[in-house]
Amino acid sequence: MTAENITDIANTGAYYNGSEKQEYFDYDSYWKDLIDRFIYYLLKRALPELYNAVDTNRSHRLLDKEFRDILNTGDPSIHTSPHFADLILEVPLKNGNDKWILLHCEAQQGSGGGNLAERMFHYCCLIYAHYRKNPVALAIITSGHRKDERFYSHSNFGTEIVYRYNNLVLMELNDDELRISDNPIDLALYAAMCAQKTKEEIQKFKYLRTLTELLAERSWDKNEKRDLVLFIIRILNLKDEMLQKQYWEYCQQLNKEGKLMYEPFLKQVEERMAEERGMEKGMEKGMEKGMEKGFVKGKEEVARNLLFNGIPLEIITKSTGLPVEQIQSMIN
Repeated sequence: MTAENITDIANTGAYYNGSEKQEYFDYDSYWKDLIDRFIYYLLKRALPELYNAVDTNRSHRLLDKEFRDILNTGDPSIHTSPHFADLILEVPLKNGNDKWILLHCEAQQGSGGGNLAERMFHYCCLIYAHYRKNPVALAIITSGHRKDERFYSHSNFGTEIVYRYNNLVLMELNDDELRISDNPIDLALYAAMCAQKTKEEIQKFKYLRTLTELLAERSWDKNEKRDLVLFIIRILNLKDEMLQKQYWEYCQQLNKEGKLMYEPFLKQVEERMAEERGMEKGMEKGMEKGMEKGFVKGKEEVARNLLFNGIPLEIITKSTGLPVEQIQSMIN
């Protein structure tokens, strides 16, 4: 793995809009991957009461099909989520039952947009209408405090609705506590907090070094550490090539000091990122072929291939320009 690979890792998930080359980083997918991988650690941090009731010896289930079902609605506002990663998960309980979790993560860097509280309530209503399930709801706010959107309320001539849900607000967490925590999700949250604090390349480099050293000190599972360093590099998004080279040299030094099994460790990261880069190139090639023909059929074929390979719906929509409803019809 070289400094060039660090560049590839940082830029994986970047998409470009026409000739303007406007960069878009798929922060939603970064967070979705993280949450799916570390859901029990997240519950321990954000919903300790539920965590204590969960049977952590059994696997959770990501309810993609169920989520697609509730999105099969005529309301166009529900189909687009430029600032949110939306998930439904099922976790097993110690008493033999299961519990659904409706989880929203305001994942894109920036000020965010839309009415989060209304969105939370809307999804809850859709889930109940389809499945008669009352999910545990959690909103993870990664940018700003959003103090105005802690619950949804509506009053109409004596009829009143108040819907309260759980909030994990990144910038309200204690960074010292996150730094010393033995919970892997806390290191990821701290990395996201660092990313929010600065846009300066040198400061991002310093944060990246600090986070990598903290990761090296932990005795966590090597696959967990691999996925965490992947998230950390992505979320900090260091672009300066000289600093990327210095970061790689720092990693090599850690390896020499025996602080981290870095060669096999980063080799796993490199292999995973190479796979993702291959997917991106396949997407671009397929799009070019479809555009050359000038037919919607070309786009549809690309969309089907991306669906088959598990690419998230919102990325396919942005990449092909096809309506969400049209892509969903390929699923159903």
